[in-house]
Amino acid sequence: MFRIFLFISLLIGALQLTNAQEFNGGLYGGLVASQLDGDTFGGYNKAGLISGAYVNRFIDKKLALQFGLRYIQKGSRKADNETGIDYRSQLHYVEMPFTVRYFHYKKVNFEAGLALAYLIKGLESISGSDLAESQYPFNKFEISGIAGINYEFSKKISVAGMFQYSVSQVRGYSSKYSSFLRKGQYNNIVYFTLNYKLSSWR
Repeated sequence: MFRIFLFISLLIGALQLTNAQEFNGGLYGGLVASQLDGDTFGGYNKAGLISGAYVNRFIDKKLALQFGLRYIQKGSRKADNETGIDYRSQLHYVEMPFTVRYFHYKKVNFEAGLALAYLIKGLESISGSDLAESQYPFNKFEISGIAGINYEFSKKISVAGMFQYSVSQVRGYSSKYSSFLRKGQYNNIVYFTLNYKLSSWR
């Protein structure tokens, strides 16, 4: 994982040196609240982390195209206080988001796009004991849609609130759940990040 972030940091540095007027870059980290739609459990009960880096380029005064590389934790959790059973699915991804940012207001901008993800590790556990891989393994690749809002505190610091939902299924259904409309389980997450710009936007 360290090599991945070292690579993207070097990429950002190279872009800034070669064409500082066109490309911008930055780093970010934050918290994720997630659930798996289709696993019969409801609520954003699984907490996780997100960290990554990005580069972007303005195509006009209000629009910028952005590419990033990040590590993100997804999954679900269901704790039953009566029985003491605590179920968790923990999904660790390396993800590449491709988004468009729209700068309508001075400090507020909107962001939307797609993310391509590769599953590094997918685990399920009950009360701390790992479960053997079932006949419904998690898919290695995922495509998801992203939409959210960014608020700039200064030229260097901003915060973001984002919603992300799987376009492709995370895995097929277990025998305990079926649906006419849905063909599998889907990641459903919200995340909040603190962002640091390595260069000014404009």
